[in-house]
Amino acid sequence: MNIRRVLSILILSFYAIAPSQAQERPIGYWRAHMPYTNAISVATDGVTVFAATDLTFYTYNYVTQELNTYSKVEGMSDVDMKYVAYDVSTGYAVLAYKNGNIDIFKNNTFYNIPDLKIKTVAGDKTINHIYTENGLAYISTTIGIVVVNIEKREIKETYEFTKNNQSIGINGLASLDNYFYAATGKGLFRANKNAPNLQAFSAWTQLDSTHHLNGVAAAGGKLFAVDDSTVLALESDTLRAVYNTPSKKINHIDPVNNELWLSVYRPTAFNGISYKLNASYQLTDSFQVPGEPVQTIGTADNAAWVADAFNGLKRRVSGDALEFNNPKGPSGPLSPDIYAYNNEVYVANGSFSEGLLPTINSSLIGFSQFKNGEWNNFNSYTYTPISNMHNFGVVYKDQATGTAYVGSIIDGVLVINPDGSTQQLKDGSPLEHGLDPNRWQTGGMTTDSKGNLWVTMFGANHELNVKTTDGTWYKYAVPASRPYPNAAGKIVADDNDQLWYVCPLGGGVMVYNYNGTPETGGDDSYRNLGTGVGSGNLPSGSAFCVTKDKSGSIWVGTANGIGIINCPGDVIAGNCEAEQRIVQYDQFAGYLFQGESVKTIAVDGADRKWIGTTNGVWLLSPDASKIIYRFTVDNSPLPSNNIMTIAIDQVTGDVYVGTDKGLVSYRSTATQGGENNDSLLAFPNPVPANYTGTIAVKGIVENADVRITDISGQLIYRTTALGGQAVWNGLDYKGRKPQSGVYLVFITNKDGSQKHVGKIVFLN
Repeated sequence: MNIRRVLSILILSFYAIAPSQAQERPIGYWRAHMPYTNAISVATDGVTVFAATDLTFYTYNYVTQELNTYSKVEGMSDVDMKYVAYDVSTGYAVLAYKNGNIDIFKNNTFYNIPDLKIKTVAGDKTINHIYTENGLAYISTTIGIVVVNIEKREIKETYEFTKNNQSIGINGLASLDNYFYAATGKGLFRANKNAPNLQAFSAWTQLDSTHHLNGVAAAGGKLFAVDDSTVLALESDTLRAVYNTPSKKINHIDPVNNELWLSVYRPTAFNGISYKLNASYQLTDSFQVPGEPVQTIGTADNAAWVADAFNGLKRRVSGDALEFNNPKGPSGPLSPDIYAYNNEVYVANGSFSEGLLPTINSSLIGFSQFKNGEWNNFNSYTYTPISNMHNFGVVYKDQATGTAYVGSIIDGVLVINPDGSTQQLKDGSPLEHGLDPNRWQTGGMTTDSKGNLWVTMFGANHELNVKTTDGTWYKYAVPASRPYPNAAGKIVADDNDQLWYVCPLGGGVMVYNYNGTPETGGDDSYRNLGTGVGSGNLPSGSAFCVTKDKSGSIWVGTANGIGIINCPGDVIAGNCEAEQRIVQYDQFAGYLFQGESVKTIAVDGADRKWIGTTNGVWLLSPDASKIIYRFTVDNSPLPSNNIMTIAIDQVTGDVYVGTDKGLVSYRSTATQGGENNDSLLAFPNPVPANYTGTIAVKGIVENADVRITDISGQLIYRTTALGGQAVWNGLDYKGRKPQSGVYLVFITNKDGSQKHVGKIVFLN
């Protein structure tokens, strides 16, 4: 028998019945979902453009039109970008971060130089500018000029400027003829490149002491410098004003051929202009920029590329016409709420305080949708239905009806029907404004087992609202006294259809029983849980999240750890309070997450708890007695340890983690179990010869018994599914990888009523 022929037939038949497997990502796979809606720095080798945003980095080759995005997942050492430059002699791009960290990049590979980041200095280590020449990167910082040998990937030396015992920060460096010129807040300094000790401040001559210079560049054989609104040229060792931009701010000055690009911003108009200035001090070109031009450069095809702080990277086509489709990502870095199910994700990108007050200008902050592997952004400028809505903080989708709901902290709720039609619930709707009559502050949304949609409205007289399945709205006043009247936030329904919601600003948690009769409020009951025995026994009155686990218990995250309500049906009667569970993770025992601000709790298909705090992410066993994973910025691609929310796609097992510096996802080992095994899927399958990762079997009954045998029936591996997914390291009981061939997967539920057999092919 020809074994290879048999295997080929089996593999072809397998692909015929399971074409979707090629799209599956492996267990443990991280993915970054970063915004690209702004650009803060840009550089080029003439053909490829290197762009930095606040949080990430990407490249674009305008000849091949190849666009590549990068993050910590792809090897970047940090987030919070500050500057990018390119060195012609080595072919490396140099990336600088706000905390002083430095990466150099070439051929899709990053190399980290952390010396400046970890250096202990008085004050900050802000990087202001990077100039490259002959394989060296001269990095202008608040502590001087840091010189990096790019090929050796090390700091060569540092030039510190100190005068009258005061350190002088460097805002930019340029080279002309045999001299370096340094722009500072104390004027212009010059040094001969061949001076024996440039590290000595005495090697530098101060040419100007009257201007606060923000940048410097050489073009057309002349040296130019800029302050906030004036271009100055060095003539006979004296700076002379040659161009002025009144009521405008010069953000950057960049040489292009023998001329200069000036990136100029008009703060009062929220837009800007890029000007081209020649060596005779004449304007030769200009174009309008709809946002804030931060830097403008030229490429070999004589095109201009501008980094726009509002609209991302743009290419000047002609006149004022700008084009370029930035990489797709969420509309902002913040994710106060996420809804994920079956490869569809909604993200609220608002920015607000615990009391639902906006913390930044919200005109561009909308919400985002991730579907079919692609992001779409919605804000008041690009999506007409929300032209008068801003700052979204809540997202939810009713899977039974296909209707999505997006809640604003200012303008009520947007209803998105399956056919794409929309409705805004604000003025004239059943929803009420809060204490401020101009704010309809949505706190949270969920559905109960009957399909009723529940909405909390922060500060409204009727803080709790419900839309029944027939479309009728009812609303309820909950007169329980709290530090902030009628404070109502995130909400969840328990197994008894009681509603549990956070009362922000120190109000604990409210539990409300509508007694199965939404149309009748007279038979309802409620209880407000706070701290102390007899009052709810929460670890803190400052509650941030409330979650139901698979056993029906309610988990409450607070400013001082976690409280667990194991008997939610008895709470309103006063017969049950929160348990402050004592756990032991090392040699010390203590209350669960005592001293930690627990911002979010999510439950996966195996009833494990994903905990997000201001110190990273934990994955706990179902009873919280064991730490399974611990993720921080130091051991994972997390962009920040400050976790805002965690949401789990129970179908795929993807865990979405929203931080204050961007969104990432992690392919976990657990999914939601089904009622049968009809959707069984193994991946990767076939298993490649060089594959060493985890093999997953998903789409099976919850907590099924999973056995893997060879074709003759000999047991290779046995395990219990984590919810609806079983995982295997691909090794038999003796730690060996199975030989090439077909292996059978036997799936059985607890009572034996659901059985199924699948196949996995190994190619060695």
